[in-house]
Amino acid sequence: MNLNELSKRAHENAVSHGFWDGQKTTREHCLMLIVTEISEMVEADRHDKHADLALFDYAIKDGEFNDAFKLHVKDSVEDECADIAIRLLDMSGAMGIDFTHVKTPDYYRDFGRFSMTENAFALVKGLAKENISIIKRIAFALQFLLDWSNVLGFDLERHIDMKMRYNEHRGIRHGKKY
Repeated sequence: MNLNELSKRAHENAVSHGFWDGQKTTREHCLMLIVTEISEMVEADRHDKHADLALFDYAIKDGEFNDAFKLHVKDSVEDECADIAIRLLDMSGAMGIDFTHVKTPDYYRDFGRFSMTENAFALVKGLAKENISIIKRIAFALQFLLDWSNVLGFDLERHIDMKMRYNEHRGIRHGKKY
């Protein structure tokens, strides 16, 4: 996964959709929006909502991408995980982080030993560690998501790509205040 390219793409899309126009863009604001996405992933899991890529792939053969995405992927665990990553990548793009100079954090978690909520909380705790630089927290969170998605059995990069493609056709701030 090329984090520099994804970061640039996520940030450009967020800018073009008004997320950075006169909006409060402090680190705390950005991190809180990431936490809300983590909560949405937990809620998707509570409702046992998972993407059905077989139906999605079948539907896009005869239909429109966004319609197929809404029916078979949107608001699923996988989709919400992609949203977390996209918000992290957008923040990275805004900060001008060059991932070629960022060391992958040394971190291991046996995700299978913990519940969805426990893993989600571990991610929140890692993002909130103010004694660690924001760049290291972002790198940690992205690696955490990659590792977690592998354990959950889905291709996070594919879901990021699909969600960014879907987001490109949405309205300003996706119809939200911020």
